[in-house]
Amino acid sequence: MALFFSASVLSFFDSAIHREIPEDAVEVSHDEHQAMLEGQTSGQRWAADDTGHPMLVDPPQPTLAELANRQRATIESALAAALRAGMPYTLPGGSEDVIQTRPEEDEANLLGLAIEARDRRAAGDTDASMALRAQSNTVYSLTPAQMISLTDAAKAFKQRLLAKSWELKDAVSAAEAAGDREAIEAVVWEAAT
Repeated sequence: MALFFSASVLSFFDSAIHREIPEDAVEVSHDEHQAMLEGQTSGQRWAADDTGHPMLVDPPQPTLAELANRQRATIESALAAALRAGMPYTLPGGSEDVIQTRPEEDEANLLGLAIEARDRRAAGDTDASMALRAQSNTVYSLTPAQMISLTDAAKAFKQRLLAKSWELKDAVSAAEAAGDREAIEAVVWEAAT
C-alpha cells in the first residue's frame, strides 16, 4: 500500500483503495499525508510545489471590500440579536423584566400601545387598564402614562442600538476608504449598550 498525491486534483490516493491514480501523482509518506491532514484541520489549504509534492498554504485573505462587507454583516447580526434580546425595564411596582423589541413581532405592538396610551391620556383616562406581556410572560397592568413611558423607553432603546450600528458601520467605511485592514477588523459590537 502506497500513498500518492496528485497536483492536478490536489488529492491523495491510496494504492490499496484506488484503482486509477492520476499520471501526475507522486508517492508521499504517511507522515507527509498526516501533516497535510493536520494543516487542513487548522485552516490551511493543500497546494503542490514545483515538483508536484504536497504543501500547505494559508488561505487567501479576503479583499478589503469583502472584509468590510463581512464586518458590516456582523454588525447587522449583532443589532438584530440585541433587538431580539429585548430591553431590560423596571415596571411599576419595581418588577424587573424584559420588554420584547423584536422588529418583526413586537415593534407594531409597541407602536399600537403607544398610540392607544396617548389617546387614552388625551381623553383623561388614568386607570391602570392597559395590559402588557413582558418576556417572562407576566402580564402587567399599566396606566396610559406608564405605558407611554415604557414605549418611549423602547423607542429610545432601539434608537440607541441603531445609532450604535450606524457608528460602527461608518467606522468600517472610513477604515475601508483608508485601506486599513486592521482598523476594519478592530470594529466590533460590544455587548453593553
